[in-house]
Amino acid sequence: MTGRTARGIPALSEEEIVGLLRDDMLICINGGTGLPNRFLQILAKNAHRFRGIRLAHPMRQEQFPVEPEIMGPEFAENIYHISDFSYDRPVIDAIRDGRASYRPLHPHHAGADFPYDIDLLVSATAPMDRHGFFGLGAFGGWIVDFLPKARRVLFETSPHQPRTHGTCYLPAGRVDFVLETDDPVKTISMSGEAPTPDEAAMARHIASLVEDGATLQVGVGKVPDAVVRQLAKGGQKDLGVHSEALFDWAVDLWEAGVITNARKTLHPGKMISAVAIGSKRLYDFVDDNPAVEFHPISYTNDPAVIARNHRQVSINATIQMDLFGQCASETVGPQHYSGVGGQWAFHYGASVAPGGIGVIMLPSTGKGGTVSRIQPVLPTGSVVSITRNDIHYVCTEQGITCLRGLTMADRALRIIGLAHPDFREDLMRAARDELRLIPRTLHPAGAAPAQA
Repeated sequence: MTGRTARGIPALSEEEIVGLLRDDMLICINGGTGLPNRFLQILAKNAHRFRGIRLAHPMRQEQFPVEPEIMGPEFAENIYHISDFSYDRPVIDAIRDGRASYRPLHPHHAGADFPYDIDLLVSATAPMDRHGFFGLGAFGGWIVDFLPKARRVLFETSPHQPRTHGTCYLPAGRVDFVLETDDPVKTISMSGEAPTPDEAAMARHIASLVEDGATLQVGVGKVPDAVVRQLAKGGQKDLGVHSEALFDWAVDLWEAGVITNARKTLHPGKMISAVAIGSKRLYDFVDDNPAVEFHPISYTNDPAVIARNHRQVSINATIQMDLFGQCASETVGPQHYSGVGGQWAFHYGASVAPGGIGVIMLPSTGKGGTVSRIQPVLPTGSVVSITRNDIHYVCTEQGITCLRGLTMADRALRIIGLAHPDFREDLMRAARDELRLIPRTLHPAGAAPAQA
């Protein structure tokens, strides 16, 4: 044994970690900044020695290469992957090839509804502090819900992991082993290039609905980035944050004085999140920052908790929508694309919060403008991520509109008004003649305009 920590926890060598592995065991690992990179390297080098290991994980973004690639077909009999959020290319490919399986559920149920015994839970964390606690870092809100089901816990510690405030920590008495490293925290670029004119238009539409004192949940991508830029120069004041994930935009708006959390009705004065994903600047910002708290995702993503925030605004993207108002954010037809994340929970929670708004956005076209992302009906096999009964606001570059409470006819007209003009006639014909959503005598010249 390499040694022991100050509280007597065994600090393991690589050989001793291999000794923990066995056939048919289930290993649950953390993701993002909590990904145990060194452990995965050890597992990859030794995977050929074992059969039937099940590896459960959210997103994979490693600092150091995992070689050989443990999600490759050559390890199909050695490791089977259970994915809770298929964000990364090797994960998506493995799911489509049958070497991995996705768990379709909302993240706030991920830990409590994990139905399998966890033989070994592994997460990257900060080292134990002087009080005998391990801080779970910037991805602690995900893994903390799985800890009660773990038979043994291995923490891969690094002094470079941020020490966060909130409730995501574990006492030394619950930790069985540590693997000590000096590895840097993986930075993950979640911001794309500058938005296109259409994306900038969507950002302006959405930002126009954000009032002073609103509490934000903003997804990832160019349009959310553009929304943030719009808010930074739009004059909104005293915004707050209650989100599944913090990205670099949180630092931008904090430093611009736009985010103060002063008017929040739940956790006033605090940004609340489960995880943080972004640059070193973001991790430095959350490190020992009493203005930012990390809590279990079972709490942050609970719609009942979200709805306690006054003027909660949720901004997320989808892939396709149909004239019923159904959103497909996880698949393209039957082809798996991504997990749902907190999209439904925040959209619904925001929509029922006092003064709240749930916004789903999508470009009106795809493939260089040759296809409409708004279809009469979703393609066969599509997974509905937000149902027609839960949809609130929808935004494209053509405008933004509220669908709640409308008849099917009025809803279809509003959605057609959000489509690109090149496709509105065909959509109107389908709504009127095929789906019979719109009376033949209603708006014969075209769709009603989108209205905010």
